[in-house]
Amino acid sequence: MNEHQVPGGKLWFRVTALLLGFGLLVWLAIEEQNVVSVLFFSGAICTWLAIRILFIPPTNSKQLLLRHVLVGIGAGLILAPLAILLMAIKTGIHGHGTPDFTVGQMQMVISRIFVFTLSGLLLGLGSGIWRLARSRDD
Repeated sequence: MNEHQVPGGKLWFRVTALLLGFGLLVWLAIEEQNVVSVLFFSGAICTWLAIRILFIPPTNSKQLLLRHVLVGIGAGLILAPLAILLMAIKTGIHGHGTPDFTVGQMQMVISRIFVFTLSGLLLGLGSGIWRLARSRDD
């Protein structure tokens, strides 16, 4: 992929977004209370958005590394609130007397914000270093 192309125009990027949206719609219709599936979709959305942001061409290597780290931290910070939002949407759509997800499950997701943020920082740093090393090989 050319360094100056944004993946929004790429077919694989659009297909990934469509598959993610379709999977999310199917998941919303299914009766299940598994937190892992919520975190999967939340992580997939954050990853898709991070890739979209990271393919904007940087001007220098410091900016590239800083952008990767900041996007990783941002994706980690957004993951838990997005998961809570997905839980709320699913609960609202199903509309039973008892919610699909318990308060304890939501607290468990919120309590892991630090882990998600640290993971995003490390993934951003690692992907930034990998991208710098790859650009120097060319």
